[in-house]
Amino acid sequence: MKKNTFSYYYNLIRELSWADFKLKYYGSILGLFWSFLKPFLMLLILYVVFNNFLKSGIQDYHIYLLLGITFWNFFADGTKASLQSILSKKNILQKINLSPTAVVISAIIHSFWTFIITLIIFFILFFIFGLNIGWSIILLPYFAILIFFLILGMSFLITPLYMKFKDFEHIWDVFLQMLFWATPIVYSQSNVPETFLRWYMLNPVTRIIVDARDAVIYHSFPDPKQLIITTIIVLIIFVSGLWIFKKYSRQLIENL
Repeated sequence: MKKNTFSYYYNLIRELSWADFKLKYYGSILGLFWSFLKPFLMLLILYVVFNNFLKSGIQDYHIYLLLGITFWNFFADGTKASLQSILSKKNILQKINLSPTAVVISAIIHSFWTFIITLIIFFILFFIFGLNIGWSIILLPYFAILIFFLILGMSFLITPLYMKFKDFEHIWDVFLQMLFWATPIVYSQSNVPETFLRWYMLNPVTRIIVDARDAVIYHSFPDPKQLIITTIIVLIIFVSGLWIFKKYSRQLIENL
């Protein structure tokens, strides 16, 4: 029975994510290419500004920046995709017993595959620029899992808010802009004053990006205690988000 249930949800999420993929790129000349063009255009602009005008002073800044952008875009695109997921399928959800949880997950899957392919391109550039990997690279899949579950948790938290208040989409866009600059994507966390660093590091996106960079670029294993704290923060967000979503989503769908 459990196997049949797993197969059902797996196939459902796969079909929904494929339908979202086809709908997103329907009629587009460049199609999927836009998903990869966006982070590299973003990289080019930020690299020129911070490496030439503001002088970041970070070694291998282009690689440092690209890895941060890759993780950040996955978080931003994944959460924004989840906001529209329920509303775009409200007619189906109101007529048949379709799992709202599966709908949200399927909306994030496309962003996940874009994230994976961008990571592959990142490593191609990584080796082209003559950089080497260390044993700490084995932690990268764990950071990918952490950011995925963080996105799921945040999506489960914010989607009911959007279902209730349509203006929340604009609020979330503003929040993402603020969070971008509150996360060490274009700068180093070492630039943050010691007074604020403790609170600054409560941001789970910051913790994941910093640890991923240390593991991939600087061949450094993160402090086990800090990694456990990051995992606990992500799990709290995921579990609380899933609980809230399961409790309120069906009622909100009926009132859409």
